[in-house]
Amino acid sequence: MKIINFSVTNYKVFKDTFSINFSKDSIAILTGRNNTGKSTILEAINCFFLKESKAKTIPNNCFSKAGSEIVLKAVFEFGEENITIVKKYKEEAAPKFYDINGVEIKSTHELRDKLEEIQNNKPFYITPSMLPDDINELIQEIYSEIIKNDLQKIEDLEGGSEEEKELKELAEEYSQIKKSYPKFLKKLKINTDKILKQVSEDVSNDLQTVFSNEYLSLNVVGGESDGFSASDILKSTNSSVNIDSKKQSGMPLINQGTGLQRMSLIYLIQNMIEKKLMGKSDNKLLLIDEPEAFLHPEAVRALSRSLYKIGERMPLMISTHSPMLIDLSERHTSIQVFRVCEKEAIQLYQSINDQFDNDDIKNMKILNYVDSYVNEFFFADKILIVEGDTEYIAFKHFAKLENKNIHIIRARGKATICTLMKILNQFNSNYNVLHDMDNHQKYNFSALKAQLTNCKKIYQLRISDSIRIFSSISNFENAIGIGDVPNQRKTQTIYQILNEPTGGDEYASARESIKKIFNHITKTDGKEILSDNFVEISSEEDYKNFFDEFIKQKELEVRKRKGRRRSSLIKQF
Repeated sequence: MKIINFSVTNYKVFKDTFSINFSKDSIAILTGRNNTGKSTILEAINCFFLKESKAKTIPNNCFSKAGSEIVLKAVFEFGEENITIVKKYKEEAAPKFYDINGVEIKSTHELRDKLEEIQNNKPFYITPSMLPDDINELIQEIYSEIIKNDLQKIEDLEGGSEEEKELKELAEEYSQIKKSYPKFLKKLKINTDKILKQVSEDVSNDLQTVFSNEYLSLNVVGGESDGFSASDILKSTNSSVNIDSKKQSGMPLINQGTGLQRMSLIYLIQNMIEKKLMGKSDNKLLLIDEPEAFLHPEAVRALSRSLYKIGERMPLMISTHSPMLIDLSERHTSIQVFRVCEKEAIQLYQSINDQFDNDDIKNMKILNYVDSYVNEFFFADKILIVEGDTEYIAFKHFAKLENKNIHIIRARGKATICTLMKILNQFNSNYNVLHDMDNHQKYNFSALKAQLTNCKKIYQLRISDSIRIFSSISNFENAIGIGDVPNQRKTQTIYQILNEPTGGDEYASARESIKKIFNHITKTDGKEILSDNFVEISSEEDYKNFFDEFIKQKELEVRKRKGRRRSSLIKQF
């Protein structure tokens, strides 16, 4: 049973119907600007699973249109069959569930058992504003999942593996549970707590690393129960999580800092999934609203790694403002990235594991090291890839002056430009590229041929007319009229160009040239005319035209040198 589609109507910011389709085996990442409804989607999904019998479980001010129903609709995959269930809220009334034909799902309805199964599989839901009661409830849910899984193992016991042999005695007692239940329950708790002790140690090690504090220690403490049936066990048991540190021990998790609370809960879930303590975790949904909230940068990077590990085994949906959470070099799990718009979540990207070769993966890992915010393109109106530092600094300057939401990515080389284009192509992104032609007379014959090949590779990755490729002749510095500038002076020179007085200075022409190419690339009205030193590439032949003369000249020089060598050898003999 997996949710594959969800829609919400008349709830908070979603006055009209908003819908989202997500893969059954992926991490779903919701991005978008503030107040678009990212958190509201997660909240609505969680509401759908709740068992509510009282009126006014949703406040009246959550109804976008007074007098109209809030409608939450979900499609679930049950094996080969898809089931649609609708939950409706009315003001001053308890919510009700309906089938796709609008028939209320009562006790005799054919979908009643499936609805019960869905509600019993309520998501884990982690929010930035969790209150102590919310945290305790989630901890109890996690502990109950482990007990439920242990009980299921016992009921399915056949006796073969080492694990099954360890549980054999428990299984024998479970068959006589009415007579020996207290004794059985005690042994079950000892077995579960033994597992939880190992979980506590593993999570403590993770927390010590992330927070650079060797004294941090987390303890999951199982509660007592005197229930009679399996369901009574889950109802009557209680649990807690305590944190030990240098200053004190046994301090409840709810009394710790918010960042530590959230990382502890996420690490607990990850660790229990890896140890297969969560039963059929591939059916259980984890919802995390802004997981990066309250965390320092290194903790966010650790969090990203943890989320990808969780996503291998468990459906995961997060809302985020942090580009750092999205690791484009991850291959092992499928991710969907959505931008939340007015009526639907537009899928920007769904990863395919083998899209990138080893060089691409290497380039992406390097990008992650040198520029943590490469992934800001998810949040930008326009995207521009540039090759070098000079044009990056210049274009950032004009984007700030004109208050434009343009994400400028500095590639630092043509090979990385190709990798970035592959990434953006996967996300169906519209973007522009500005790179150096490098048809420079300083290069020899072989270097010119290599540069021509590199340029052609860039153009070959242009997959739609909306992607525009521009080139500087022979490089950006020459194109704006300042000639070849040594690498160590480029930053200083571009700073002077951008910050000199506007009248009568030596860099006025260069500054005007930069402004014109920036406006031409970032605007689509066609009013700005390109200078002769910049060219928009419309075919691979455009490159060839700029290289042919230089290549022929260098080829002729090579022939002359070879001819002189032959003449010299002949004279020697």
